[in-house]
Amino acid sequence: MSRASLLSITAAAAALLVPHVAAAAAAGVPSPAVQIAGGTTLVTQPDSSASLAGVEFVVRAGLDRETMKQSGLAALVAETIVQTPVGNPALLLQDAIAARGGSIHFTVDPGDVRFYLEALAGDMPAVLGLFRTAIAAPDFSPATVRAARSALIRQIAQNQQVALQVGLDMLSAASSSQANAGLPELGTPASLAQLFASDAKSFYRTYYRRGGSMISAAGRLDGLPAGTLGDLAAALPAGTTMPVPVRVAQLTGATHEIVAHRDVSSPWLIAQYPAPRVDSNDFGPMLVLAAFLRRTLSDIAQVPGVVEPTFASRSVGAVYAYDRAPAILVLYVNGGLIGNPGRAFATALSVVNVLAATQLQGSLEEFKAEAAGDFANDATTLETRAWLAAIFSRESTSPDFINRALAAIASTTPADVQRVARTYLGNPTIALVLPRGTNLQD
Repeated sequence: MSRASLLSITAAAAALLVPHVAAAAAAGVPSPAVQIAGGTTLVTQPDSSASLAGVEFVVRAGLDRETMKQSGLAALVAETIVQTPVGNPALLLQDAIAARGGSIHFTVDPGDVRFYLEALAGDMPAVLGLFRTAIAAPDFSPATVRAARSALIRQIAQNQQVALQVGLDMLSAASSSQANAGLPELGTPASLAQLFASDAKSFYRTYYRRGGSMISAAGRLDGLPAGTLGDLAAALPAGTTMPVPVRVAQLTGATHEIVAHRDVSSPWLIAQYPAPRVDSNDFGPMLVLAAFLRRTLSDIAQVPGVVEPTFASRSVGAVYAYDRAPAILVLYVNGGLIGNPGRAFATALSVVNVLAATQLQGSLEEFKAEAAGDFANDATTLETRAWLAAIFSRESTSPDFINRALAAIASTTPADVQRVARTYLGNPTIALVLPRGTNLQD
């Protein structure tokens, strides 16, 4: 592929439509405000045009607080909180919130566990009150912990059917600087079977502390009584915690390749590279580079025109996970969608190498427009807005994620993109998720 053709892959529709989408999204997203209350960072984005309110509660109780023998413990504690009986008559927290028309779910990250709650503005004070009761005093009875364990095992079984998730879990385990930070988010059925109510209670008492926690709220917040978010933060005792240090041996050799066999219908190929944090000068160029790689990989793979765009985006693509610690860039191909996935994948990786070694020629404007549109469109849900504001507040000088990202993209030059490609896109770690019974030579 010539240097000129690298930037000749057209995105005419994106170039025409995306800038307007990005501008509209930027105009519709209020700039977040930040304050500190009792060791907790409170981030708010009031939006009078919204009918819902969303609240993200982030606690420093993620994977890096587990020991290697406690895989799944962070998730077990979070699920126990979600299944804690509250109210009168008593209902499980998730059911009590649903009865008020709201919802709750959690995510376990390498360093955090984050609970997300969403409800109509008028119901949010009651929903937050129910959540505050549960997180302040979870029910660690054997029956509740058993129910939480069973719920996690069902979710693990579902996740194992998603080849992309399997590959990402493998890559996370291989690339984490601390071994425990790369443990499976929900643990495994075998590891969960070794955890009991006493383990969950001890983990909660040790790591559910106010220090380092964050509460990020977005949407219709004018219905929240003054001090509601601060009261929620006060549900946890004061104090800070530290990760459990667990060293991991780095992969060695010229190639880093991990293989897994699952009950999937087609092979998946996934490559992972390190990527910059949101406070880096390389943030904007990496967003543009990711947009370029998405377009290039789709073009190389020759995704059939009859495939729905949403399905194609899940089957062939590039994702810059800047909200993860550490940040990563992932390229992936679903072999069931294309005739020769290995060739398409190898060609895509060769394009990455060319990018790092060759001076780019031509205009980046189409890809900058696509990157801006992707970022703005990804920031349209209350949950995403709350999470991005938390990430930018923690890792940069300003929580104003939308305008900072769009400005970083707008200022990106071809030289920036090449520098970022050269800096980050070296030797990738590659995961192959194959159908059971498949040989590597097939």
